[in-house]
Amino acid sequence: MIFGIFLCFLPLIFLVVIFSVTKKLRLSHQVLAVVLGLAAVIPISLIQFFIPDFSGFFRSPVLYSILKCLLLYGLIEECLKAAFILPLPCKNCTCFQFLLLSFVFGLALGCFESVVYFFDHLQKAWNRGAQLLFFPIFLRIFTADVIHLACAGLGGLFVWSCRTKSRPSILITTVLIHGFYDFFAGFTGPLRWFSAAVILLAVAECRIKYVSLQNDGK
Repeated sequence: MIFGIFLCFLPLIFLVVIFSVTKKLRLSHQVLAVVLGLAAVIPISLIQFFIPDFSGFFRSPVLYSILKCLLLYGLIEECLKAAFILPLPCKNCTCFQFLLLSFVFGLALGCFESVVYFFDHLQKAWNRGAQLLFFPIFLRIFTADVIHLACAGLGGLFVWSCRTKSRPSILITTVLIHGFYDFFAGFTGPLRWFSAAVILLAVAECRIKYVSLQNDGK
């Protein structure tokens, strides 16, 4: 169990070490980003747990799934994440450093979610008398962790833009990316592979929006 928790947080540990060794970010700022990322999980989880099921009002389960992913996992979650990114230090920070802090924030949130999923899989394995496999953890490292990191990066760029020239399109892009990622990730067939394309799009959008903000500054 301890090894499983360590695996869940391994990407975050690696990222913090890299940013600290290269001296791109102060360790105290990264610790704050981690704390805020962990704190953001609480309201997000509560909303997801208590939100009622409206599937009975829709004839099409696909339409309901799209709307749920866009509103719950996209709009609500990303707006909450942007709110928790706000306290991150920006004084004497460049846009690039603020983006990296947002990455740390997003990965902390994603890793903590992985721990929650790990305990859920662990409980189910014990109930079946089966042995827990660590493949789901590795899968989340390269999927859910990356999408949380990239979307938090976009959220950070949106927050940064609000201090200079507001760019609401960044937040809209983040909502759509996260919503459609969860939509495609919910499939078990070939459509599930579209979630990988959404992850690549999220990473590309981080670079595109960052360069766009840099050009605005010039």
